[in-house]
Amino acid sequence: MGKSVVFLFSGQGSQYFHMGKDMYENNSTFRYWMKVLDDQIQAEIGESVISRMFDKSNRKDEPFDRLLYSHPAIFMVEFAMAQSLIADGIIPECVLGSSVGEFAAASVAGLIAPVDALHLLLAHAKAIETHCQAGQMLAVLGSYSHYEDDQQLKMECEMASKTGDTHFVLSGLTRNIEAIKQRLAAKSIITQTLPVRFAFHSSWIDNAAEQLNVSTQTKTLGPSQIGFLSSRYGKRLETVTYNYFWDVVRGPIHFEEAIRLLERESEYVYLDVGPSGTLTNLAKRILSEQSQSECYSIMTPFGSNEANYKRIYAKLSGLSETNSNKKGRSSMNVYLFPGQGSQHKGMGGELFDQYRDLTEKADRILGYSIKELCLLDPHRQLGQTQYTQVALYVVSALSFYKKVEQTNQLPDYVAGHSLGEYNALLAAGAFDFETGLKLVKRRGELMSQAPVGGMAAVIGLTIEQVRNILHENHLTGIDVANHNAPSQVVIAGQKNDIAQAQSIFEESGAKMYVPLNVSGAFHSRYMADAQQQFEQFMAEHSFSKLSIPVISNVHAQPYLQEDISSNLIKQIVSPVKWNDTIRYLLGLGEVDFTEVGPGNVLTKLVGYIRKEATPIVPVSSVTTDKMTEKVTGTNNTEIVEGLVTGESLGDKQFKEDYGLKYAYVTGAMYRGIASEKMVIRVAKAGMLGFYGTGGLRLDRIERSIQSIQKELSQGEAYGMNLLHNPSDPSAEEHTISLFLKYGIKNIEASAFMGIVPSLIIYRAKGLTETAFGGISIGNRIIAKLSRPEVAEAFLSPAPQRMVDKLVELNKITATEARLLSKVPMADDICVEADSGGHTDSGVAYALMPAITLLRDEMMKKYGYGKRIRVGAAGGIGTPVAAMAAFMLGADFIVTGSINQCTIEADTSDAAKDLLQEANVQDTAYAPAGDMFEIGAKVQVLKKGLFFPVRANKLYELYKQYNSIDEIDEKTKRLLQEKYFNRSFEEVYQEVLDYQPPQEIEKAERNTKHKMALIFRWYFGHSTRLAMSGQLEHKVDFQIHCGPALGSFNQWVKGTAMESWRNRHVDEIGITMMRETAALVNARINAFKTGSLV
Repeated sequence: MGKSVVFLFSGQGSQYFHMGKDMYENNSTFRYWMKVLDDQIQAEIGESVISRMFDKSNRKDEPFDRLLYSHPAIFMVEFAMAQSLIADGIIPECVLGSSVGEFAAASVAGLIAPVDALHLLLAHAKAIETHCQAGQMLAVLGSYSHYEDDQQLKMECEMASKTGDTHFVLSGLTRNIEAIKQRLAAKSIITQTLPVRFAFHSSWIDNAAEQLNVSTQTKTLGPSQIGFLSSRYGKRLETVTYNYFWDVVRGPIHFEEAIRLLERESEYVYLDVGPSGTLTNLAKRILSEQSQSECYSIMTPFGSNEANYKRIYAKLSGLSETNSNKKGRSSMNVYLFPGQGSQHKGMGGELFDQYRDLTEKADRILGYSIKELCLLDPHRQLGQTQYTQVALYVVSALSFYKKVEQTNQLPDYVAGHSLGEYNALLAAGAFDFETGLKLVKRRGELMSQAPVGGMAAVIGLTIEQVRNILHENHLTGIDVANHNAPSQVVIAGQKNDIAQAQSIFEESGAKMYVPLNVSGAFHSRYMADAQQQFEQFMAEHSFSKLSIPVISNVHAQPYLQEDISSNLIKQIVSPVKWNDTIRYLLGLGEVDFTEVGPGNVLTKLVGYIRKEATPIVPVSSVTTDKMTEKVTGTNNTEIVEGLVTGESLGDKQFKEDYGLKYAYVTGAMYRGIASEKMVIRVAKAGMLGFYGTGGLRLDRIERSIQSIQKELSQGEAYGMNLLHNPSDPSAEEHTISLFLKYGIKNIEASAFMGIVPSLIIYRAKGLTETAFGGISIGNRIIAKLSRPEVAEAFLSPAPQRMVDKLVELNKITATEARLLSKVPMADDICVEADSGGHTDSGVAYALMPAITLLRDEMMKKYGYGKRIRVGAAGGIGTPVAAMAAFMLGADFIVTGSINQCTIEADTSDAAKDLLQEANVQDTAYAPAGDMFEIGAKVQVLKKGLFFPVRANKLYELYKQYNSIDEIDEKTKRLLQEKYFNRSFEEVYQEVLDYQPPQEIEKAERNTKHKMALIFRWYFGHSTRLAMSGQLEHKVDFQIHCGPALGSFNQWVKGTAMESWRNRHVDEIGITMMRETAALVNARINAFKTGSLV
């Protein structure tokens, strides 16, 4: 194609009911994007724009001018049309929108995610409809001088757009526009009122700007990935800010300047993707007679849009119209392989004779006739697990070979249910027929030997409802084993528990509760012994490179090459996420599913899922090109192997020192929210987790250490947090003594303002001198900080005066003191930007370079032999943020807030439910309870909660008064009745129970200190409320949280991890690192090719 293509996107005035309907009915890509976008709108406004737009009771010529519907409708139609063209290989060199059309243009260019653009459009619509006067816009076909020379006209209206010397658009209040129409008609000037109800591109919509906080929306978006031409400014832009999207509907349109700029550059094909072809007509007026550019439109109010699409596609692609539907629009073929439950006598039929050599190989491996088992089952063994699994594997394998012979093609994707995943991997080339059979044979044997258990299918309830019923009825011995469809869940457990649960589920609304005829509790904790033995068996096998993407039961995501063994091992005890597997595949576009093997169980499940669930679609800010697929997590092992992987990110020595697979750390969260389960799970995945000791009694910490050490006996890395306690230094020393008693080798020192004796003792007790005069550091400290002076303290050796004092007190030896002078206080520094919990509101882009330079200076100053690593924490909730951290030079990354909303976090479901709904703007700063008097801050969740306001009120009162008695009676009554729900005297009695004697003595002497202790009680109380989930006091929940969780929630929206009940801390970490690596690779490729420009 000789000329580059420019997509044109029109705005308000081009819409009408039923626009794009025939495209929706006949073009699968167009329909797919319309549905995806409509789902987003329904989630926000509770209504379907598609239903309203295509409602048969609405005629095309009726006004479609309700902004709440017309704004998103225009966007949906234009974005879907652009994506259809792109999918068919018509890629624009640049995009140009007019007014509201700039939203769709910016989304196609990659400047803003479609979901964010829709959110802005809906916000604009609501603000304008609520706060602005009714108005009109008037297109004038006459000389522009009529406006220039008419002062009265300028007073009554404003110029919205000039698209030529004889065409312009005016905007004003309805009464003014009606009067102008009459005056111009008297002069025989043709006008046309546009189908809008407000005076866009004029000062008459300014009231909406205040409601939208336009002046604060200065975040930069971009750079664009397709050329973006601004109709507002008449020039190309690489980046925009959020407030640009207000500017495009408030300021005048310079469409003419934009077209003339393009014409000066080259000759183009202008393709109007809007619903009426209005911009094509305008562009034709602007083009000079000598221009060789061409103008086309696809949609018109008069129909035949699909025919127009094919005709234009054929012209632009150089193909015949009959072939115009081929490229990029055929459905993907997905083969599905069934698992246990699909077997039946007679399955396989003639396949055994057709594939005699494979049948004979199976017989030799099994020691009996597989044909006889499947066709005759003379000994009634087909229902026994050790026979069922091999029989299904063989029949499905032969069915696959037959299918490939018949069609002469391989599928685009494969997936299998439980056992069927082995057939999917066989189809993808992971192993040959014989190897797969040996694996399945051993799997079946081990699972058949597992303890007797039971399973039941629960029909008519969602997985969240099932889990809630299990939790509320204390059915702790039952696990979710399969999530087969939105309202079909299989549970597993001991037979008595499964029988007991039947009446509970039926009374709770289950349509059916069907105990299954199985001998074991498959895909549950009760398969742990089988899993362990199977892991040993798997160690003998290696796997070939996958040639077809395989969707995993464990993650409902594509397999990575290195995960074949671990996924098959995990699968034995993990639930089968079949519902999300199919939703993931549906999210890829138009899909044809074929069940390969006996029965049609999976075909029926797919039907239920199509009907009841929405696809899992990563609605990215980029078009559906191959680079986007890499960035959004598509299985792309070739790039990973050639460049960066999740395992290669970060400092190699850091990983070696701690024995890690990933340079990924989960930070501590106080009161054990960063729990034993979290630390254990992270450690077993090859990452480093710190247990949250802050606010816990020593006996609780000791039990946690014992629990962790019992599970982590193979040298896995873990650590404990030491939270600075300025009001009780002895508590720090007792905690350190406990760490030393149990041989804790890694601690995370947080909230320290300098070095304290307890840290020096811990450091000293791990130092030994090597045979060659070096120093071995046994006790490692990662210092979490956000201030350069604190960093300098940890980058220096222990202060000599403190060391001398500790020697004098016989707390360290003279040898330890000498060795302390040769090593820094910290092995690693974690630079903490603005984060949940204690925070100095630091900015990573300023802190990381400053502290990295400081590290270099201090190493040079003291001549340390080993490099001190600098990691990054705070604000890391997505792969993009993690990539930014590594690009800033981080040797490792630390996540915090995102882990609080996982299954492993030891806090209440009520708190997690609130956290799951948080967005980036839903946090606030409040006083830190443990550092109340000095005004230190913590960042907490504010959405739906009163805690931040109440906590700040208490601190203001503390600063203002010297005792509670000085506070006015109205405020005291408010505090006792609303904040505390008890009297000051009752609060103080509770304070007496847990504060050390010296604090109580001080309070009795000092009324201000007593007031501080009473106020500080509220902070501990609010944390206990949140952790126990006392919903009657929900407004007082104190939940430490940073904006990283909001960005994480947005990242996983529409995926299985959208629900916190599907979030496991290790899976988050692994996914984060792998997708970060994919982003890094994409950026490297983009820099190499220059495609960032």
